[in-house]
Amino acid sequence: MMPCARTVLSGVGGTLLLVLTGAAARADDWYRERGLASYYGKGFHGRTAADGDRFSQQELTAAHRHLPLGTKVLVENRATGEHVEVKITDRGPYADTKRRIIDLSHAAADSVGILDEGVAPVRVVVTEAAATQTKRPEEALVYEVQVGAFDQERQAQEVLAQVQDGYPQAYLTPRDGPDGPYYRVRIGPFTDKATAQRIARRLTRGGHHVFLDEVPETALPPEAPPPSDSAP
Repeated sequence: MMPCARTVLSGVGGTLLLVLTGAAARADDWYRERGLASYYGKGFHGRTAADGDRFSQQELTAAHRHLPLGTKVLVENRATGEHVEVKITDRGPYADTKRRIIDLSHAAADSVGILDEGVAPVRVVVTEAAATQTKRPEEALVYEVQVGAFDQERQAQEVLAQVQDGYPQAYLTPRDGPDGPYYRVRIGPFTDKATAQRIARRLTRGGHHVFLDEVPETALPPEAPPPSDSAP
């Protein structure tokens, strides 16, 4: 299970405070590193990131110097235990490279409580390899919007209930993470990337912190509905 922490998730109609509990991480199964995290300034909002998509301050993304683009990582504030799952979409940080290991979006930095300090010691652990590392050459990618990752299934169910009326493709899927099981809330899969991007923007405007993910069809969890080319 995850170490004692809290994560703030902005949801429709208000802010939901999630308390995450658990024991120590396994030692050898997952890539991890420790160093300092910083976060993007406002001037980067709307610019094209290294993955080709536009950077949004309100999505749960980050920059890393060498992890493959599309990798998902857990970022934990070592001082407070607050943590969040983000997707690597850009390259950096390029300041203080001997100590800084990751640049977070504003939303991700807020989730782990580093906005006031600007820089904080963190632990970074890979939770899922990039789709480009796992898909077969002939295999198609589909697209999903992640609306959060939670230590407790009850908390994930609450968020699922917030989005499921508007998005019947929303579902909950459990995963084995670096600190034990956790639960993702996702919407999709969609065969059309633009459809997933529209949903991500709509959820962001509604106060959710999300990211868009690419998934090889054979890697979809059993809980996922069949891929669709449209959404409500």
